[in-house]
Amino acid sequence: MAEIADVAAYFCINYPHKSELSKTRLTKLVYLADWENAKKTGRQMTPIRWYFHNFGPYVDDVMDAVAQDKRFEVTSTLNSFGASKNLVQVAENERMGIRLSASEKEVLDGIIELTSPMYWNAFIKHVYSTPPDRKVRSISIFEF
Repeated sequence: MAEIADVAAYFCINYPHKSELSKTRLTKLVYLADWENAKKTGRQMTPIRWYFHNFGPYVDDVMDAVAQDKRFEVTSTLNSFGASKNLVQVAENERMGIRLSASEKEVLDGIIELTSPMYWNAFIKHVYSTPPDRKVRSISIFEF
């Protein structure tokens, strides 16, 4: 099973639109990694226990892992609507040491390829269309 911080770091380094890697988008990318890996292998990529509510899959685990890992920098900035957002990045000198298997990287690359052309509304619609979220709309835990 992959470490949450390694999955997040891989997205931060390889996602082509770095300015879109807000706390929310990064968390949902990690969710998609778990979902896609579960479809492919029968198990999640990370040990996260996902919670679903009105805003789709969410946990604090991703940002907790980022906060505890020296590779990451989190900066407060504004989104296109002028609201504040936390942008997550990996420091230039901290790009080594990501421990992921080739098959895990393949899943993450597929998610990047699929989602990077999507603006926010299309991205969030895609996340909300995944079967776990479509079935569960109240606060609950979904285990793959």
